[in-house]
Amino acid sequence: MYAVGENFEYMIEDEEYDISVIGDIMMFGDEYLIGEDIEGKRYVFIYIENEETVELVDDLDESSDILDNWEEEYLAGGIDIGDWDDDSYYEREDKITTGSGSTETYFEDDDFSDIETEEDIDSFISGLMEE
Repeated sequence: MYAVGENFEYMIEDEEYDISVIGDIMMFGDEYLIGEDIEGKRYVFIYIENEETVELVDDLDESSDILDNWEEEYLAGGIDIGDWDDDSYYEREDKITTGSGSTETYFEDDDFSDIETEEDIDSFISGLMEE
């Protein structure tokens, strides 16, 4: 019903909240939406397919379990998986991490004198066309 990034309004304890969908997860054969209000508080909603509506999951234990599973599955436990120096999977293009933990640099200076010039490329292409 709602996709990540969409907003909807929902009444919680007689107060209307603007909820942003920040995630979804399938559990126990049901689809759950993870929403966040403007203050950053997270809520769990269940999507009721036959009615095409969402309902707040009131049970704190159930919503906590769903949030924990969602964070574990989609947020890697809440850890930012950005470009870490120790993370060989997210190596930067100009560096490589070796098995010993040291880092080798591909480009030590900006000397690109061996790069072909545009004139060389044009000459090569015209040579191919003459054949």
